[in-house]
Amino acid sequence: MLHDFALVTTYLPILALTLRAALLVSFVYWGMYSAALAFPSVIMLTASIVFLDSQLMRSHADMASGHLCLCALAVLTQQSARQCGEGGMLAMMLVDLVWSTLVSADLVGGVTGVRVHLPPSTKALLACAFASAHVLVGCAAIPFFEMLTRAVLFYVLCAVVILCSPFMPPGPTQHAHSALHLCAPVLFVHHYPMIASVLVLIASHARLIYASMQRRRPDASRTEPDVAVRRDASPHAGKSAEINELSQKLAAAKRAHGIA
Repeated sequence: MLHDFALVTTYLPILALTLRAALLVSFVYWGMYSAALAFPSVIMLTASIVFLDSQLMRSHADMASGHLCLCALAVLTQQSARQCGEGGMLAMMLVDLVWSTLVSADLVGGVTGVRVHLPPSTKALLACAFASAHVLVGCAAIPFFEMLTRAVLFYVLCAVVILCSPFMPPGPTQHAHSALHLCAPVLFVHHYPMIASVLVLIASHARLIYASMQRRRPDASRTEPDVAVRRDASPHAGKSAEINELSQKLAAAKRAHGIA
């Protein structure tokens, strides 16, 4: 689906989704640390909010981004801090690096047209496996402002993937359906792999838009000379027609006066 970037309504579902995600993150942290609710109560309330949101909000941006499900999982599963040795930190960094590298490779391959064709279910399974491994070996709890920034960034990047999907090379699967898989590491991985993934995603889509604009320019350059040639040729055609008409009148006049 081609989006009209000049219309404000194109961005309203994305803005609404990002705002709801920010409110959800704020509610979870308020319930856990300010209201001191029991963790099962926080889980139940969060699950209810996510379920109702998924039933009421059915825009394309909501469905392609997984509604608020992944954001809620990222918040609830990264709140327990524990002692972690060098082995644990190394395992977490290894999981994060492998996850970010695979996602970035899939993104670059999709943009350039050289891709490994995997069904969306396989990509979702890999994302769940890496996210579970990160939570299992993770040691630190994510502070509120960092989690809020990650949530907003996640949905902004999902919006970039969705809006740029019409510019992608043709393939068996739609690029917009990969938004959840491509942006999921932003909610979990360490800062350095996360920054690298964000830069790769932005650079890849910027290149995609630039290449799309370059493909459209030759068409305009080919049509403009043709129009100019037609404009230049039209006066000459008119003059030749006038000359022919005058020649015919002169010949008729000579015949009328008996001039050979």
